[in-house]
Amino acid sequence: MHLQHLTTALLSVASAVHAQSSSTAPGYDCYPTCIPSTVLANQSLSFGRHYAVLNLDLINALVSPLANTSAGAAFISNTACWIDAVHAQNPPPLSIFTRIYFSNAHKPELGPLTPFAAVGGALGTANSSETMLYPAFHVDEAAGDTVLQKTRYYAGAGNGLEEILRAQQIDTVVLSGIRTSGVILSTAYRLFDLDYNVYVIANNTIETPPNNPDINTNILAGILPKIPVDVITIEQAMAALNRSGPAIY
Repeated sequence: MHLQHLTTALLSVASAVHAQSSSTAPGYDCYPTCIPSTVLANQSLSFGRHYAVLNLDLINALVSPLANTSAGAAFISNTACWIDAVHAQNPPPLSIFTRIYFSNAHKPELGPLTPFAAVGGALGTANSSETMLYPAFHVDEAAGDTVLQKTRYYAGAGNGLEEILRAQQIDTVVLSGIRTSGVILSTAYRLFDLDYNVYVIANNTIETPPNNPDINTNILAGILPKIPVDVITIEQAMAALNRSGPAIY
């Protein structure tokens, strides 16, 4: 009962912020049009017991520039509420966070002609403030949360993501992160190819500037369902969380 009350409270906060900003928020899931869910409203969605929650690239360098925008505030609120609700599960499922950073100041993961250098080359090492997780997003190490380094768009680039998912017998992944056209799209493709059931929470994705709002809409409403990957709302995700589990981790 306590868990249901907590989830309801968290969802109310997220929905309030969403309602205030979604109609005018560039790159957000209700601008220029709301993203239709691929799961019917009357369908009782569950993630099962063998699921993992992937919170991708929620680092200061990407989130901070958006924090004072209506789109960014809604994204941060929804994503933080989701993470807190996941932690409130008993037992909580496996949660994996990713950070983009390089081994040292020489950035050996990037060669002189590496294409990713154009978009990620300015980031620093593990100790650089810009590569740290944005403070609104909480990691619960006691619950088993895992934070992985990566050096490309894909969430499993250069780390043990796939090994962890296999070892924990995960069959379903739920994605949140920044940005939709980068880590979300890349990871959705890869994990779909590896036979995982992939869900993307539309409210927990966002583009970074410079941005055409059609980019976010086209990916969430067009490309991902075409794969097919399921795109769901934060309300559906919260409801599914209460129907799922107890998680095996």
